[in-house]
Amino acid sequence: MDFRKLIKINLINLGILGLIVVFYFVTQAIFGDSKSGGMETVTGLMTIAMGALWMAYAIYSNVVAIKEDDLETLDEIKRRLTHAGRKGYYIKERTHMMNMLDSLENRKKYFLTKDDSGKLKDLYIMTRSQMIRNATNISEYIETFDYISGVDSGYVKQVCKESQDLLNRFNKLVELTVTYDDTALDYDTREIDDMIESLEEMRETGRKPLGS
Repeated sequence: MDFRKLIKINLINLGILGLIVVFYFVTQAIFGDSKSGGMETVTGLMTIAMGALWMAYAIYSNVVAIKEDDLETLDEIKRRLTHAGRKGYYIKERTHMMNMLDSLENRKKYFLTKDDSGKLKDLYIMTRSQMIRNATNISEYIETFDYISGVDSGYVKQVCKESQDLLNRFNKLVELTVTYDDTALDYDTREIDDMIESLEEMRETGRKPLGS
């Protein structure tokens, strides 16, 4: 997350809020000592309305900034994966990894907005994070690959395989959860919990394969 961008946005928001406060005190100074009680009420209501609009804009601008930052991060990861090392190497694996990232990203809106239980949302977030981590690891490997000797350890293919297995398991759990009736709910929940636990273990232990 780009905290400097968020700080800049919120400094602007504070500046707007300051102008609203100045407007309130100036209008109170002008009309407060006069007999224009009606005008004083009008300016007070205007200040409240501007304050409400300011709050809505402040929330909106922060949400947009965070979403844009998230998209930029994924774009940067895909761009790095595309241009890492010599472009003639690992073409198939790069394409495969980016397709898997796109597969998860295309369903982001559904999982982040329509899941009431929260478990699928947590599973989606953790799966996406692990896939991004795998893509980053592949990029680092390609960038540091010994192009002189050309000896391939098979690491990139292995990470792609683990990523595909992870995506397949995620898709299977989603299908079970959204298509089966309530009699399968307990089973689905246990399976989701097990996968979340596996992902947490992967996060803590680095590059450990899922299920190992």
